Amino acid sequence: EREKSMLVSKHLRIIGIGESALEEKLMDLIDNQTNPTIAPYAKEGEVTLRITANCTSREEGERLIAPVLEEIQNRLGQMVYTLEDKPLYQVVGEMLIEKNITIALAESCTGGLIAGQLTNVPGISRVFERGVVSYSNKAKMECLGVNPDTLHRYGAVSRETAVEMARGVREAAGTDIGVSVTGIAGPGGGTDEKPVGLVYIALADKDSVECKELRLAGSRTKIRNITVLNCLDMIRKYILNL
Repeated sequence: EREKSMLVSKHLRIIGIGESALEEKLMDLIDNQTNPTIAPYAKEGEVTLRITANCTSREEGERLIAPVLEEIQNRLGQMVYTLEDKPLYQVVGEMLIEKNITIALAESCTGGLIAGQLTNVPGISRVFERGVVSYSNKAKMECLGVNPDTLHRYGAVSRETAVEMARGVREAAGTDIGVSVTGIAGPGGGTDEKPVGLVYIALADKDSVECKELRLAGSRTKIRNITVLNCLDMIRKYILNL
């Protein structure tokens, strides 16, 4: 009698590339694979690839999936953030704990969302020192030591302010890294010079500060959520490249 067939799946979670660009990179693999099959699923700001093998045992499934998995990882590199089906905040939280990197956050437009996600991770209290929601200019100056002159010259949503926020929260907390975010989540408040969706995220350690400008589109909620993903990804890449 014929052996029973079963399906074995692996999920790769990917950030830093859109669904169409991802499909282009993997087009030949997606088109030429019959077993296992490769299916991408996009959700806000990230993509999951599901690789499914039709097989008679888990071992056979794993064996069929392995070379495909390896080829995809070779092509995508650090954009693959997990081979387990877990969210980015969990991956990043576990990395911080494992490497014992202490962190403090200064959030403006995300209003504490990053802190909320990281503190979902069990054991995070070993490395998460504080999160400051410095929404007003007054808070940025009082809690983070942002120079009033910086705010006056460049505005709250600027590379300069993001850098001072990241440095300021790190110094105040005495942590290994400080991460900041400032931006315009909308729907109002944008100008031609600084449109809705303009966000700066910065990461400071004892030696340097990295700052990234994002230009995002969509609703207030979407802009905030994608900012959180970008921030978490910045932390993840920082740890990977240590």
